[in-house]
Amino acid sequence: MSEFTDEILSCGYTGKVSADMKSNIIRAIVLHSTMRVVPMLDQLRKGLQLFDLPKVMEMHPDLCLPLFVPGEKDDRVDAAFILENCHPVFSDKGSVKYTKEVNVMNFFQDFLQEVEDCGEAEQMTAGKVMQWMTGQRHKPILPSDQKDFNITVKFNHDCDTNHTVCFPTVSACTRTITFPTAHLKTLNELKNIMGIAMKYGHHAKAQFDSMTKGIENQ
Repeated sequence: MSEFTDEILSCGYTGKVSADMKSNIIRAIVLHSTMRVVPMLDQLRKGLQLFDLPKVMEMHPDLCLPLFVPGEKDDRVDAAFILENCHPVFSDKGSVKYTKEVNVMNFFQDFLQEVEDCGEAEQMTAGKVMQWMTGQRHKPILPSDQKDFNITVKFNHDCDTNHTVCFPTVSACTRTITFPTAHLKTLNELKNIMGIAMKYGHHAKAQFDSMTKGIENQ
Protein backbone atom coordinates (compact mmCIF):
# COMPACT_ATOMS: atom_id res chain seq x y z
CA MET A 1 0.00 0.00 0.00
CA SER A 2 2.95 2.30 0.58
CA GLU A 3 3.48 2.78 -3.17
CA PHE A 4 0.05 4.47 -3.35
CA THR A 5 0.68 6.88 -0.47
CA ASP A 6 0.87 9.98 -2.66
CA GLU A 7 -2.36 9.13 -4.48
CA ILE A 8 -4.17 8.41 -1.20
CA LEU A 9 -3.02 11.67 0.39
CA SER A 10 -4.04 13.62 -2.72
CA CYS A 11 -7.62 12.45 -2.07
CA GLY A 12 -7.66 14.35 1.22
CA TYR A 13 -6.94 11.46 3.56
CA THR A 14 -4.89 12.66 6.55
CA GLY A 15 -4.63 9.52 8.68
CA LYS A 16 -2.10 6.72 8.81
CA VAL A 17 -1.65 4.87 5.53
CA SER A 18 -1.87 1.20 6.45
CA ALA A 19 -4.02 -1.87 5.82
CA ASP A 20 -5.66 -1.39 9.23
CA MET A 21 -7.11 1.92 8.03
CA LYS A 22 -8.45 0.46 4.79
CA SER A 23 -12.09 1.41 5.39
CA ASN A 24 -11.22 5.02 6.23
CA ILE A 25 -8.98 5.30 3.18
CA ILE A 26 -11.71 3.93 0.89
CA ARG A 27 -14.23 6.36 2.39
CA ALA A 28 -11.90 9.30 1.72
CA ILE A 29 -11.29 8.19 -1.87
CA VAL A 30 -15.02 7.76 -2.57
CA LEU A 31 -15.82 11.16 -1.07
CA HIS A 32 -13.05 12.81 -3.07
CA SER A 33 -14.25 11.22 -6.31
CA THR A 34 -17.88 12.15 -5.65
CA MET A 35 -17.16 15.77 -4.81
CA ARG A 36 -15.06 16.13 -7.94
CA VAL A 37 -17.71 14.63 -10.22
CA VAL A 38 -20.76 16.46 -8.84
CA PRO A 39 -19.85 19.87 -10.39
CA MET A 40 -19.21 18.15 -13.73
CA LEU A 41 -22.60 16.43 -13.61
CA ASP A 42 -24.24 19.73 -12.69
CA GLN A 43 -22.72 21.39 -15.75
CA LEU A 44 -23.84 18.45 -17.89
CA ARG A 45 -27.39 18.75 -16.60
CA LYS A 46 -27.48 22.49 -17.36
CA GLY A 47 -26.29 21.77 -20.88
CA LEU A 48 -28.96 19.10 -21.36
CA GLN A 49 -31.63 21.52 -20.15
CA LEU A 50 -30.92 23.77 -23.12
CA PHE A 51 -32.52 21.09 -25.29
CA ASP A 52 -35.12 19.89 -22.75
CA LEU A 53 -33.37 16.53 -22.66
CA PRO A 54 -33.99 15.98 -18.91
CA LYS A 55 -37.72 15.80 -19.74
CA VAL A 56 -37.03 13.22 -22.43
CA MET A 57 -34.93 11.24 -19.95
CA GLU A 58 -37.79 11.28 -17.42
CA MET A 59 -40.27 10.10 -20.05
CA HIS A 60 -37.99 7.40 -21.51
CA PRO A 61 -35.55 6.35 -18.77
CA ASP A 62 -34.93 2.87 -20.17
CA LEU A 63 -34.07 4.26 -23.59
CA CYS A 64 -31.75 6.97 -22.26
CA LEU A 65 -30.02 4.96 -19.54
CA PRO A 66 -27.56 3.17 -21.88
CA LEU A 67 -26.38 6.57 -23.14
CA PHE A 68 -24.93 7.38 -19.73
CA VAL A 69 -24.59 4.16 -17.73
CA PRO A 70 -22.85 0.98 -18.91
CA GLY A 71 -25.21 -1.93 -18.51
CA GLU A 72 -25.31 -5.64 -19.12
CA LYS A 73 -25.38 -4.95 -22.85
CA ASP A 74 -21.71 -4.36 -23.47
CA ASP A 75 -20.86 -1.96 -26.29
CA ARG A 76 -17.54 -3.65 -26.96
CA VAL A 77 -17.27 -5.20 -30.37
CA ASP A 78 -16.68 -8.93 -30.72
CA ALA A 79 -16.24 -11.25 -33.68
CA ALA A 80 -19.91 -12.23 -33.74
CA PHE A 81 -21.05 -8.61 -33.99
CA ILE A 82 -18.81 -7.90 -36.98
CA LEU A 83 -19.87 -11.05 -38.81
CA GLU A 84 -23.57 -10.50 -38.10
CA ASN A 85 -23.36 -7.06 -39.70
CA CYS A 86 -21.28 -8.11 -42.71
CA HIS A 87 -23.24 -8.24 -45.98
CA PRO A 88 -21.13 -9.97 -48.64
CA VAL A 89 -21.84 -9.19 -52.29
CA PHE A 90 -21.46 -12.71 -53.67
CA SER A 91 -21.20 -13.79 -57.29
CA ASP A 92 -23.64 -16.33 -58.74
CA LYS A 93 -23.85 -19.51 -56.70
CA GLY A 94 -21.95 -22.40 -58.17
CA SER A 95 -19.47 -20.19 -59.99
CA VAL A 96 -15.72 -20.30 -59.41
CA LYS A 97 -15.83 -16.73 -58.13
CA TYR A 98 -18.53 -17.64 -55.60
CA THR A 99 -16.41 -20.50 -54.24
CA LYS A 100 -13.43 -18.18 -53.77
CA GLU A 101 -15.61 -15.58 -52.06
CA VAL A 102 -17.08 -18.09 -49.62
CA ASN A 103 -13.58 -19.31 -48.77
CA VAL A 104 -12.44 -15.75 -48.08
CA MET A 105 -15.41 -15.16 -45.76
CA ASN A 106 -14.63 -18.41 -43.92
CA PHE A 107 -11.01 -17.32 -43.51
CA PHE A 108 -12.17 -13.90 -42.32
CA GLN A 109 -14.43 -15.53 -39.73
CA ASP A 110 -11.55 -17.68 -38.46
CA PHE A 111 -9.30 -14.61 -38.37
CA LEU A 112 -11.79 -12.65 -36.26
CA GLN A 113 -12.25 -15.58 -33.90
CA GLU A 114 -8.49 -15.86 -33.37
CA VAL A 115 -8.27 -12.12 -32.76
CA GLU A 116 -11.01 -12.38 -30.14
CA ASP A 117 -9.40 -15.39 -28.44
CA CYS A 118 -5.80 -14.21 -28.29
CA GLY A 119 -5.50 -10.94 -30.18
CA GLU A 120 -4.96 -8.71 -27.14
CA ALA A 121 -1.60 -10.35 -26.55
CA GLU A 122 -0.64 -9.16 -30.05
CA GLN A 123 -2.15 -5.69 -29.59
CA MET A 124 -5.13 -6.50 -31.83
CA THR A 125 -8.81 -6.68 -30.92
CA ALA A 126 -12.09 -7.11 -32.76
CA GLY A 127 -12.80 -3.46 -31.97
CA LYS A 128 -9.62 -2.37 -33.75
CA VAL A 129 -10.55 -4.48 -36.76
CA MET A 130 -13.97 -2.81 -36.97
CA GLN A 131 -12.43 0.64 -36.46
CA TRP A 132 -10.12 -0.01 -39.39
CA MET A 133 -13.07 -1.13 -41.51
CA THR A 134 -15.69 1.45 -40.49
CA GLY A 135 -14.02 4.22 -38.51
CA GLN A 136 -15.70 3.31 -35.21
CA ARG A 137 -14.64 0.82 -32.55
CA HIS A 138 -17.87 0.54 -30.52
CA LYS A 139 -21.30 -0.83 -31.26
CA PRO A 140 -23.93 1.73 -32.34
CA ILE A 141 -25.92 2.90 -29.33
CA LEU A 142 -28.99 4.60 -30.79
CA PRO A 143 -31.68 2.27 -32.18
CA SER A 144 -31.69 4.17 -35.48
CA ASP A 145 -27.93 3.71 -35.85
CA GLN A 146 -28.19 0.03 -34.94
CA LYS A 147 -30.81 -0.51 -37.62
CA ASP A 148 -28.76 1.17 -40.36
CA PHE A 149 -25.39 -0.27 -39.37
CA ASN A 150 -23.97 -2.75 -41.85
CA ILE A 151 -20.62 -3.57 -43.42
CA THR A 152 -20.58 -4.26 -47.14
CA VAL A 153 -18.07 -6.91 -48.19
CA LYS A 154 -16.94 -6.91 -51.81
CA PHE A 155 -14.45 -9.07 -53.67
CA ASN A 156 -11.84 -8.08 -56.23
CA HIS A 157 -11.20 -10.80 -58.82
CA ASP A 158 -9.28 -8.55 -61.23
CA CYS A 159 -5.89 -8.26 -59.58
CA ASP A 160 -3.04 -7.17 -61.82
CA THR A 161 -0.78 -10.14 -62.47
CA ASN A 162 2.34 -7.95 -62.58
CA HIS A 163 2.65 -7.54 -58.83
CA THR A 164 3.30 -9.63 -55.75
CA VAL A 165 0.27 -8.95 -53.59
CA CYS A 166 -2.83 -6.79 -53.14
CA PHE A 167 -4.26 -5.65 -49.82
CA PRO A 168 -7.86 -5.29 -48.69
CA THR A 169 -9.20 -1.78 -49.25
CA VAL A 170 -11.68 -0.10 -46.94
CA SER A 171 -14.00 2.90 -47.10
CA ALA A 172 -14.99 4.04 -43.64
CA CYS A 173 -17.58 6.47 -45.05
CA THR A 174 -19.56 3.72 -46.76
CA ARG A 175 -18.45 0.95 -44.35
CA THR A 176 -17.15 -1.17 -47.21
CA ILE A 177 -14.24 -3.59 -47.38
CA THR A 178 -12.97 -5.19 -50.59
CA PHE A 179 -10.94 -8.40 -50.44
CA PRO A 180 -8.49 -9.37 -53.23
CA THR A 181 -9.39 -13.03 -53.72
CA ALA A 182 -6.22 -13.94 -55.65
CA HIS A 183 -4.07 -13.28 -52.59
CA LEU A 184 -6.30 -14.85 -49.94
CA LYS A 185 -6.19 -18.54 -50.74
CA THR A 186 -5.37 -19.65 -47.19
CA LEU A 187 -6.09 -18.49 -43.66
CA ASN A 188 -2.42 -17.67 -43.09
CA GLU A 189 -2.36 -15.44 -46.17
CA LEU A 190 -5.40 -13.53 -44.92
CA LYS A 191 -3.97 -13.18 -41.41
CA ASN A 192 -0.66 -11.89 -42.76
CA ILE A 193 -2.20 -9.44 -45.21
CA MET A 194 -4.76 -8.17 -42.70
CA GLY A 195 -2.07 -7.62 -40.09
CA ILE A 196 0.09 -5.58 -42.47
CA ALA A 197 -2.87 -3.62 -43.88
CA MET A 198 -4.18 -2.65 -40.44
CA LYS A 199 -0.75 -1.70 -39.12
CA TYR A 200 0.53 0.34 -42.06
CA GLY A 201 -2.65 1.53 -43.79
CA HIS A 202 -1.95 3.16 -47.15
CA HIS A 203 1.75 2.31 -46.77
CA ALA A 204 1.06 -1.44 -46.54
CA LYS A 205 2.25 -2.20 -50.08
CA ALA A 206 5.57 -0.39 -49.57
CA GLN A 207 6.07 -2.12 -46.22
CA PHE A 208 5.36 -5.55 -47.75
CA ASP A 209 7.85 -4.93 -50.58
CA SER A 210 10.46 -3.88 -48.03
CA MET A 211 9.87 -7.02 -45.97
CA THR A 212 10.06 -9.20 -49.09
CA LYS A 213 13.36 -7.68 -50.20
CA GLY A 214 14.77 -8.18 -46.72
CA ILE A 215 13.92 -11.88 -46.84
CA GLU A 216 15.37 -12.28 -50.34
CA ASN A 217 18.65 -10.63 -49.29
CA GLN A 218 19.15 -13.00 -46.37
